Amino acid sequence: MPTSRIAVTGSSGLIGAALVRSLRADGHEVARLVRRPARSGDEVEWDPKRGYVDV
Repeated sequence: MPTSRIAVTGSSGLIGAALVRSLRADGHEVARLVRRPARSGDEVEWDPKRGYVDV
């Protein structure tokens, strides 16, 4: 199965963290959307109020 780049919100929570692990285990590239400045290579800054995503 081809892998995809998948954006995930809520990745710091219980379900989101498990989802990120599962997607990575299946070989997908995961971009974790965060509402603060990104601190690591897999994080993408996201401001849902402004409709802003730093991609």
